[in-house]
Amino acid sequence: MCMQLSNQLKEAIDNNAFCAIATKVNEKELQNHLMWVDYADNKILINTEQGRKKTENIRLNPYLTVVIFHPSEMYQSWEIRGTVETIVQDQSANDHIDFLSNRYLGKPYKRTKDVSWEQANIKSREIWEVTVDKIISMVSRPQEKSVSE
Repeated sequence: MCMQLSNQLKEAIDNNAFCAIATKVNEKELQNHLMWVDYADNKILINTEQGRKKTENIRLNPYLTVVIFHPSEMYQSWEIRGTVETIVQDQSANDHIDFLSNRYLGKPYKRTKDVSWEQANIKSREIWEVTVDKIISMVSRPQEKSVSE
């Protein structure tokens, strides 16, 4: 069963929220990465370069945790536990990273508008479609300030 993404979470993503993803390297180690994030319907989308260690990790164990940080309130976040159900490895993944780069940076990924993907010699991308199993929201909980002793 896929959980519903709240409108507040979708709005944060639409406004360039960053996320940290954790994948399992082995039984004792996790690997974390700061990433751009997107969604489609009620799935979280992670776009990454093919052939990276995290792509190997997710093929061995499809479970991951994604923490999405509110773009203007860094102590407000959503922890999402989910499963990579689908890995998309076609031109749409490259087009998607251009979409994200334009949203986050205002330009195509790793190049200027007049340079093609091939001319820039950019490695192919893949999209992980993450089915959301659990969401833990830290948005409605105010962060207490530390009190000095």
